[in-house]
Amino acid sequence: MKEQVILYRHSKEDISRIIQDIFRNHPDQSKEKALYVYSMDLLQNRLEHISEVFPKSTIHAIAIKTNALPEVLQHIVSEGHGLEAASIEEVRLAIQAGCPSERIVFDSPAKTREEIEECDTLYKGMYLNVNSFQELKRLETSKDLRIGLRVNPLLDVGAPGIYNVSNSNSKFGIPIHLQDQIIQSAFSMNHICGLHVHAGSEIGNTDQHVEAIGRVYDIAETINAKQKGKIEFFDLGGGIPARMKEGIQPTLFGFVDALKKRCPKLFSDYQLITEYGRLVHAHNAFAIGRVEYVLDYYNPQIIITHLGANLFLREIYSATAPYHAIHILDENGKLKSNPEELYDIGGPLCFSGDFIGRKIQLNQADENNWIVVSDCGANTISMWSEHCSREKIKVIYHQSKKGNG
Repeated sequence: MKEQVILYRHSKEDISRIIQDIFRNHPDQSKEKALYVYSMDLLQNRLEHISEVFPKSTIHAIAIKTNALPEVLQHIVSEGHGLEAASIEEVRLAIQAGCPSERIVFDSPAKTREEIEECDTLYKGMYLNVNSFQELKRLETSKDLRIGLRVNPLLDVGAPGIYNVSNSNSKFGIPIHLQDQIIQSAFSMNHICGLHVHAGSEIGNTDQHVEAIGRVYDIAETINAKQKGKIEFFDLGGGIPARMKEGIQPTLFGFVDALKKRCPKLFSDYQLITEYGRLVHAHNAFAIGRVEYVLDYYNPQIIITHLGANLFLREIYSATAPYHAIHILDENGKLKSNPEELYDIGGPLCFSGDFIGRKIQLNQADENNWIVVSDCGANTISMWSEHCSREKIKVIYHQSKKGNG
């Protein structure tokens, strides 16, 4: 049964085993201050799942901003998928990863005239989603781009705080109450051939998410009723949350079934595009940092380690930070089983807010132990902070001989 598909996640035992294998086969890695371990097995698992639930013709343009490691981008492209770029620099990363222009989606809200010209000249056939009417004017002479209009559905989809981009003061997309102008603009330029909607990240309300997509789908249907086939592609964005606390990651089958009911022609009459990032990457990596000091004269005690705001920028600066399970390993990578104590976990950067955890129950930590932070494949290493000019974390790509895990 499809609903019994399991999207595997690393357990703490898996992580311990992987670290022990790494240290055994590469003893030099145990001398690093911190390691970022990315699972190519879990990446493949997620790519296979999104391919299974959507039509085979769907272009899955995985969001580069979520994880921009070159080896990861290359694997995504080698599996026949596309890449979504939020900047011209990410467009170039996609090209460097071997992605054909026809599978690149360019979504920057601040495209310059020079960037648009570069795309039109060098990346023919690329999908470019226009963020505003003002931007659209810059594309009047474009000849070789597939142009879509991004529409803000103005619907609360349950995305937390700053991740909600579907409100009335969002900088993303043309507000849907300007529907008549959107339709008029679509007919004003021959090479406008798509619509785009992305209502937020870590979306918490599936019904509202489906309805947000449905509102933009209705515009596409209205346009195509006047000129058949005018809107060729429909980019439904991303935003599906990755489960961070314990438990099974829900599959996409329920979401897709709901989409089919709300938007009956979406899967048959349009070239579908998705832009998943967090869902694809979040569970694929974990990080370990050496315990450098334990400040036992505070209550709670403070662990000083080499993981902090350098890697976990969102977690430390955001009021709606994602949860991460944290564990202690001994110097050889084995899970510790001694009594638990209460700790704050401080990173290496020289500012007082650099804590990745407060009042956390952990097995007793000692110098040269390792702090493990799980599920950090998304929006971590791609957001690396250069504050204090610290060296970037060492990356290890893990792939098992037997498959997932």
